[in-house]
Amino acid sequence: MGSAIAERLAGAGFRLVLWNRTRSRAEALAERLGAEVADSPMDAARRCPVVHVVVADDEASMAVLAGPGGLLGLGRLEGVTVFNHTTVTPRHSVEAYRLVSAAGGVYVEAPVAGNPRNARRGELVILCGAAGSEPCGAPQLAALGEVVYLGEPPAASAAKLGFNIAFLGVVAALGEAFALAEAYGVGAERFAREVLGRTWLRQVVERYGERLWPRGEASFTARLAGKDARYAQRALEERGVPGFLAAAVAAYYSLMDHDGAGEEDYPSIAGWLAMYARRTRSPGS
Repeated sequence: MGSAIAERLAGAGFRLVLWNRTRSRAEALAERLGAEVADSPMDAARRCPVVHVVVADDEASMAVLAGPGGLLGLGRLEGVTVFNHTTVTPRHSVEAYRLVSAAGGVYVEAPVAGNPRNARRGELVILCGAAGSEPCGAPQLAALGEVVYLGEPPAASAAKLGFNIAFLGVVAALGEAFALAEAYGVGAERFAREVLGRTWLRQVVERYGERLWPRGEASFTARLAGKDARYAQRALEERGVPGFLAAAVAAYYSLMDHDGAGEEDYPSIAGWLAMYARRTRSPGS
């Protein structure tokens, strides 16, 4: 996603300075886009008034902000706006907002709905959270897609987790249905075609198509989907809601990852659960 966002911004005419924990990746992308390469997030912030953060989780986000070579190593961030596109917990977002604001910078939650293809086309939905709506009107965000202002942090982070658990819950439930069909000898493909295919759920099956089965390529990995489900569960529990569905989805993705399929595409949990049931079904059952 980070590379796709960089490609879109470069195509929209923005000058880019790139940083990646694996420098060779940043160098390869910079050569293709005509961009510069930073030695650290702090170096990037020193050279750019706008910083886009696209990493995997709370820990990686905090490392970019406050770790060795992080943005806050500059001491003061006056004139710097930080757009964080990472899907993080509300707790992390509040802390990141506090740290950047205390250093004089502008922190903006900007998690996105969409995939790398949407990013390259400028068709993302950017969920924006900031102290006032003005930073959400930045041309950098407009170049990426439609911006929805939701209020001060952690509103956008909470909304992104809500969005994610909605579609993760759908494909995990579909997987459990596939597994049930397999466990009792109906067969997942037949179940999808002859049962779901006669109901409104046909649209869900057709929407994901081959992505419902592991095939060695991913726009968003099962491992990261599990992380997001755990974050949703944690966020719900912090507000007194049990988060049972999020916990179940997280457990299924954890099982998938443990089985060696963590880098598969997230909708393939449906087909993976069918295959799991097929493997574990007792002979003659």
